[in-house]
Amino acid sequence: MLMIMVLTACAGPKNATSNSDVSYMKMWRTTCFGKCPSYSVEVYENGLVRYTGMRFVQDSGIYEKNIGAAKAAEVLGSFTKYRVDTLQKEYKSLIADVPGINFTFTYGKTTKDVKNAHFGPMFLKALATEVDELVNRPANGEAPVLDGGWKKKVESRE
Repeated sequence: MLMIMVLTACAGPKNATSNSDVSYMKMWRTTCFGKCPSYSVEVYENGLVRYTGMRFVQDSGIYEKNIGAAKAAEVLGSFTKYRVDTLQKEYKSLIADVPGINFTFTYGKTTKDVKNAHFGPMFLKALATEVDELVNRPANGEAPVLDGGWKKKVESRE
């Protein structure tokens, strides 16, 4: 019982990042042994969101959309409320065929990569779902469906 309480306490939100607010975030999902979609989503504090569709997605290539600085601040603020500076650089993958969730955060003058976030603190999966909402990714794990507000910048390189 004591072990459950300790693990639960560690999984909750932490204080805000000590250095400063998160000003940039990139999340990328990797493929699995099947046809799991592989793509990345970047959020900049000025409101720019960049989607890069790589494999097993409907919209491959690089697309951009401006969600406005206020919405970007809301999304980045979700990351700021957790101490991303205290996250490990990599969490051990416990299952070989789970598509990866990886992050890059910029806060202050520091950039930090977090690999295998799927096996890290529970809040990272919740934040990944929040980012997925920006690109209309269905809850069933299928590929994102971009709406008409996205502008294609670069064709797929495959």
